[in-house]
Amino acid sequence: NLRSKQVVDTTICPRCGSGEEDISHVFRYCPVAVEVWQMLDLSWVNNFMFQSFWDWLTWIFQRSTHQQCRLFCYGIWFLWGSRNKLMHERKLESGRELSLKVQRYLVKLDGLTERRNTLNKDRSTRQSDTSSG
Repeated sequence: NLRSKQVVDTTICPRCGSGEEDISHVFRYCPVAVEVWQMLDLSWVNNFMFQSFWDWLTWIFQRSTHQQCRLFCYGIWFLWGSRNKLMHERKLESGRELSLKVQRYLVKLDGLTERRNTLNKDRSTRQSDTSSG
């Protein structure tokens, strides 16, 4: 798409320089993506070689636990964000850096959920105390 709009001159992946940058390369075949999936303990996502990206996603979601789905979605999101940083800011991030970002983000979201649950319990306890008092 960027080449057709004359934003870039080549379709070669700017991260690895070894493959044509398409959706499958960005999320599956680029060494950075492979490293992200390995570091997140999701290397199995590249075990089955579907031809279409949609079939690949469907296959992953059908076989994943809830936690694996979350990691995978965050991985996709951070890979795309990192790719855009490289294109627009010339900032290159490794698969290790991206996987650590995914893990930190997951911990942060889990902490927010825990905090919300604690606040809700506190509120219901206070309401119960005031209505019985």
